[in-house]
Amino acid sequence: MESRALDAIVVSSYQNVSYFAGSTITTQVSLPDRLGFLIARRDGAATLLFCNIEISQLKTQTDIGDVREYVEFAQNPTEELARILRELGLTGGSIGIDARRLPAASMTILQRDLPASEFVPIDDELELSQAVKDPDETEKLEEAAKSSLAAIEDTIKTLPKGATERDVSSAIYLRLMQSGGKPLFMVFASGERTLQAHPESTDTPMPRGILWRIDYGARFDGGINSDLARTGVVGAASPEQEATLRALRATQDAGFRAIEPGRPAKDVFFAVRDEFKRQGLPFTMPHVGHGMGIGLHEYPMLEPGNDTPLEVGMVLNVEPMALIMSRREGYHTEDLAAITETGRRLLTPPQEHLLIIPG
Repeated sequence: MESRALDAIVVSSYQNVSYFAGSTITTQVSLPDRLGFLIARRDGAATLLFCNIEISQLKTQTDIGDVREYVEFAQNPTEELARILRELGLTGGSIGIDARRLPAASMTILQRDLPASEFVPIDDELELSQAVKDPDETEKLEEAAKSSLAAIEDTIKTLPKGATERDVSSAIYLRLMQSGGKPLFMVFASGERTLQAHPESTDTPMPRGILWRIDYGARFDGGINSDLARTGVVGAASPEQEATLRALRATQDAGFRAIEPGRPAKDVFFAVRDEFKRQGLPFTMPHVGHGMGIGLHEYPMLEPGNDTPLEVGMVLNVEPMALIMSRREGYHTEDLAAITETGRRLLTPPQEHLLIIPG
């Protein structure tokens, strides 16, 4: 706020409100019209505005004392926000907003009700402020990722013969929920559908020799997310399948080696892309990974145009994926690394072999 000469900041997204208020009100995601706002002022004071249905839970999560409420359907939440901003003396002020997340309808109301105010997009600043984790955040991310990996590895050892895609994915999620994870997303497919970006499991049988892949995540206490991918096979892997996994892992290792403090995020992308070429794998990815935290895809994105310098404390997922069209198979692996003074520390052990579901 000081550097941008802002009088206040108003954020509305689940990620931003949760990060700065310490809240986890998930209806911000599942019911997007049930808006929640955080107002942070330059003098250090803060105000929360949420639907009255959420207030009792919100007060158990946040240390912000000034919590306001609106009545759903009886009051427009953005009109209430504008009223509070006037009450706080911010009429005519310069207000930073998460413009990429604020609904267009809300922006129209704010401009109508506060015509003298200037609304300044500060999305990049908000994202970068969350990118560097403190040790407690890093520890929670590591625990979440390892719990997600353990749920896969433990589950596939105990599956009954003849398990379908849905049998496998639901058993993995059940195991993860027993470890404290709340379902966030589940990509699971076998055979030709592994070529799709985000397929969901069906009652499809999984015969011996068929390739399968999983990319899934959960939300843990404090709003920390996990996101992990693995590839496997039913029965036993063929030499060609194992060779493809080894080549893919080489591209991931190249990405890990490029993770160093001070290097631009795009270097990780190009390191992975170049190793794909050396390994003879087709490369089609728009990015090769991303930051992790309360958001699923946090800054910095590991994409070819991102000059953001990597910093100590950032936590990154590196997730190469190769589509082998000749065999109609998609391979995907994803692991977490924390940036340290000397390079990186892997928070999950990378995949060395295809995971086996007994045939």
